[in-house]
Amino acid sequence: MSDSSLVFASRLCLFACLAFWSYVLNRPLGGQRLRIKRLSTSAAHGIRYEGTLYSKSYSFTFNASSITWRLHLPQRDDPRWFTATVNDILYTSSTGDISTSKLEIILWFFPVLFRFTSGPWANVTIDGLRIRVHKSTATPYWIQRLRENLVGTFLTGEFLRADVFRTAVRFAGLSEHEEDKPAAYTDPKAKLAPEEPPSADDDEPCGCYENKTGPLRAVDDDELRFSVLARGVHINNKEGRMYTFSRIDSQMRRNWAKDRGSFAMVAEECRWVHVHFPFERVAPRAWWTQLVSSLWHFPIDLMRTFNDPASSTNLYVTCLDVTFDSFRLRDAELVRQGLALIREKAITSNIDWSDVFFDALLDAFATRPAPPVRLHKSDKPHE
Repeated sequence: MSDSSLVFASRLCLFACLAFWSYVLNRPLGGQRLRIKRLSTSAAHGIRYEGTLYSKSYSFTFNASSITWRLHLPQRDDPRWFTATVNDILYTSSTGDISTSKLEIILWFFPVLFRFTSGPWANVTIDGLRIRVHKSTATPYWIQRLRENLVGTFLTGEFLRADVFRTAVRFAGLSEHEEDKPAAYTDPKAKLAPEEPPSADDDEPCGCYENKTGPLRAVDDDELRFSVLARGVHINNKEGRMYTFSRIDSQMRRNWAKDRGSFAMVAEECRWVHVHFPFERVAPRAWWTQLVSSLWHFPIDLMRTFNDPASSTNLYVTCLDVTFDSFRLRDAELVRQGLALIREKAITSNIDWSDVFFDALLDAFATRPAPPVRLHKSDKPHE
């Protein structure tokens, strides 16, 4: 058991005690306050939790319309023993906002024995997850970990399926200027119902069909827009996890003239599921062998869940919407891990980085001596 897990568990217990007594006494305690409008043995309605952390430098507010919980008798065809549902979640903090329509948590009773999962003890389903981060320089910890895992999987994972994968880059001409506005009257209906793009394929990312680019004007800002589109993506991270996405649309914009950047991503039908390793697929175990294995590994799974709760969870998100109001290129996880991966590959391949950059500069500025020209017999001067 790691020290960080013990520290986290102790702080969680402390906050839970403060929240409970603040609800009983109806007053804030230690910067924490919990309010519940109506409470019963199986549900709570009108939940509002306010708190501060890190010497009051971080404040947050959690709101939920209702939380319901229910115990079940595990059955062979449905071995769940606990279900919790949270409706209309809104989490606001000094670094970002999170909202979702519905969150459902299902806890299983020996799921491997009943062949419902390949190891996780819980299924988490999120309906309509929306994340808004104010600044990329102050990204919340768990969002940063999510970015690291996702980008690392895209760079080093095994792509099992990708129906569509397209990118589009556009330089300048993205911001509207006074010269671009029409001088005559424009019908408002035309703005409300814009003309459809010439391409009938709905898999085109935003900006991919804008092929009419003119010369760079003096009024145009120095800016960049990079768009990525993907459909039907299945990735194995080679660590027993499968990432699946039905639809991904992301776009990054950067305006160097105004020193402003943003990032947005929309993904649908997102799944993060634990799968069997190749050696576990050789031959299925008998039920009595699996029963002994489940009982023997239960304490180990319990400790692993305590240290890393996500390792015992299967996650499904119907729609994910992530927005960064202020985004810098140096904070892009793809750039960080991409450069680190290139450097690692160069070291393992015995490639000197100084030679690579020096050759690139020579090629860019054409300072290398020209190769000798060979004369053919027909090109020799006549005597």
